[in-house]
Amino acid sequence: MILKIKELFNTENSHFFTSAVKRCKMDDYQYREREFIFTGNANIYETGEDGGPVVKYADCQYTDRMTMRLPKNRERFSGRVVVEIVNSTANFDIDRVWAESYRYLMRQGDIFVGITSKPNVFAALKRFDEERYGELTWPNPSDEPVPQNDVPPLTTGPQDQETGYIWDILTDIPAFLKSNEESNPLKEWGVKYVYLTGWSQSCSYITRFVTSFEKPDNHAYDGYLSTGGVRSLSTPLNRYESTKPVDSYQKRLNMSPAPVIELNTESEAGDEYGFEGYSARRIDSDDPAFRYRYMDIAGGCHDAVDTCMAYNSFDEDILKAMGGVGGGPPGNSFCMNDYHKYFAFHVALRNLYLWCEKGMPPKKYERMRQDAKGRILKDAFGNSIGGLRTPMIDYPVCTYYNWSERTDPATGEMTINALAGREENFSPEFLQELYTDLKHYREFARADAERLAADGQLIPEDVEDAVETAVKRAAAAGLK
Repeated sequence: MILKIKELFNTENSHFFTSAVKRCKMDDYQYREREFIFTGNANIYETGEDGGPVVKYADCQYTDRMTMRLPKNRERFSGRVVVEIVNSTANFDIDRVWAESYRYLMRQGDIFVGITSKPNVFAALKRFDEERYGELTWPNPSDEPVPQNDVPPLTTGPQDQETGYIWDILTDIPAFLKSNEESNPLKEWGVKYVYLTGWSQSCSYITRFVTSFEKPDNHAYDGYLSTGGVRSLSTPLNRYESTKPVDSYQKRLNMSPAPVIELNTESEAGDEYGFEGYSARRIDSDDPAFRYRYMDIAGGCHDAVDTCMAYNSFDEDILKAMGGVGGGPPGNSFCMNDYHKYFAFHVALRNLYLWCEKGMPPKKYERMRQDAKGRILKDAFGNSIGGLRTPMIDYPVCTYYNWSERTDPATGEMTINALAGREENFSPEFLQELYTDLKHYREFARADAERLAADGQLIPEDVEDAVETAVKRAAAAGLK
């Protein structure tokens, strides 16, 4: 239960961590940001004999962070709230789904809410601004030491913090945002639909939440968009379970009364690098007990330029939060993959809205073609066959890879980075042979974009952007 909520305001000496106002041109969309600290009570669960959650500690109090991006004018509000389980893997908050979908969300008039999802990021937030974020805490009700094993748990945070608050937080948020509670900042907005989304590690949280906490006749969210799912990650109910073997039911969905769309890039779709995406995906279903669609993004990879580097570049806020530790591309031997995934995110969101609000199930999209071992099959240009597409991959000017090489700083040996992809441009001479010149290339790209829109692989509002993106990419590769 959410007990109280306090708004944090920007001042000369304190501001919103990694604000999106400038980087997403929010003023152009007449959007603004708000930020809150909220306190509540939550149960800490453990896995019971039947695999379901059992209360281990009841009514533990926590304090967490909520970010909000919403129209300046309430009349523009669509009635939808999209809640993101903010990704914690880098030890600071990364709202990756927002970074991929903000154009569509703001065009629609949707409200975005980001929920800090793990206590391992608290140190960075407090280092950035202790006065602003000093109250954040998910206290561990147990003083037992966390057992160790050969595979340490991913980003759990310090011993005195418990990860298991997230489940009741996720349960309480949609009801709170739809409520008439005086403390609800959206009380007067008339919220009709609340959706849950997440990227990478947060996708695994969605799987466990739907499997363990959703009820067939009373589901918390109206729908789910689960993206970039690294299925090899564990999804424990509490930090002490993170050292236990992960059962298959924690990695894949087996039911969902609310519609779920899973959207993966080439990095997560295969089983080549241990992410187990090929094994975890399900058959598309319209069964009332399991409404499910799966979609692949051909050409895309987990960490790409437009969101990993351009959006979440190591700016002053992140440098301060991380103690001055910066970063560059997560590899050292490549031109980083710059395939724009946001077109696919727009398609997935539009499909999810129509499914949940209008009762219109999406079409069943062609998946990327893979062999029996989950390896993605390639065409003559070295690019993937099938999946959601744009003119950038239908009329390629390069080969898009979902992996790269990097040097191990400890050993000096070259290793595979399976999260950050790379590109290899075709020669200008080959591009000229393929497309003649930019004028003809633009004609090809436009015809393709219009075909893809008619097939539901692009939303109509994105046709012009898709064409210009492809043409700009071709020009950069040397086509004149």
